[in-house]
Amino acid sequence: LNLPCNDPKYLLIQTNKYHMRNAFRKSGLETPFFFMTKDINLNQEKIKFPVIVKPTDRSGSRAICKITESEMLQDAITDALAESFSKEAIIEEFIEGDEYSCESISICGKHHILAITKKFTTNEPNFIETAHIQPSDLNESMYNKVCDAVQSALDVLHVRNSASHAEFRIDRFGNIRFIEIGARMGGDCIGSHLVPLSSGFDYLRMIIDVAVGNDIVFKKLPHYQYAAVKFLLSNEDKEECEKIEAKYPGTVVEKFRNTSDFCQQVCDSGSRMGYTVFASNDKLIIEEVNGLVAE
Repeated sequence: LNLPCNDPKYLLIQTNKYHMRNAFRKSGLETPFFFMTKDINLNQEKIKFPVIVKPTDRSGSRAICKITESEMLQDAITDALAESFSKEAIIEEFIEGDEYSCESISICGKHHILAITKKFTTNEPNFIETAHIQPSDLNESMYNKVCDAVQSALDVLHVRNSASHAEFRIDRFGNIRFIEIGARMGGDCIGSHLVPLSSGFDYLRMIIDVAVGNDIVFKKLPHYQYAAVKFLLSNEDKEECEKIEAKYPGTVVEKFRNTSDFCQQVCDSGSRMGYTVFASNDKLIIEEVNGLVAE
């Protein structure tokens, strides 16, 4: 249809975690130790634990596992290979630090940062995402540093006409360490709910405008100062969200329960039991959600 898009010849580095890491390394961006395998019986001599094992081409925290000793490795690789479309697993250095994501829109190679999200996950080994909060807790200096790093990474991946969702950690030295970047809107209610709620930008309209060749409209619609989504991994999570809703009436924008059985095992993002989206001009509500996550 001769519509603008990202050049298909760069599709692999934009969607495959192994090839993305290779592109970052070749460009000179700081990249953790990594390699790809199709073999569950690989030579472990070059591995320095802890490492993360995951499929090269899946999402939703499927088959992601932190490995701290060699005895755990074979099972983790088996699980990752089973989930991978290409039957490949990537093994990479475990990155320490708080986790964030950056939500952007790009048109004709110019990148516009819309929001930075603070992310919360379960502990090891699977790191299932439990909540997202906007705006993040970054100070102005770190915010600007993140924006510069994300824009450079998007250039490396040849993201020119699309949304993007960059996941990264910031280590104790203030270094930005990329986990992965998707040439798409962030899932988990980040792009669909949190960006418009906390920034006023109509992210979905921007994505459609870029796809059909329209100019992006950066007009901010009425919005809240703070927005958060809390995911339900247990009946206790559901009860705590209901307590916050009762304490702060009118702050719940949307809630979804995908099951009445809150006793199932949550093993990845797809098996979580629902979510609640909060929005407010009062930072207390976000601190309340933050506190619930911290507990």
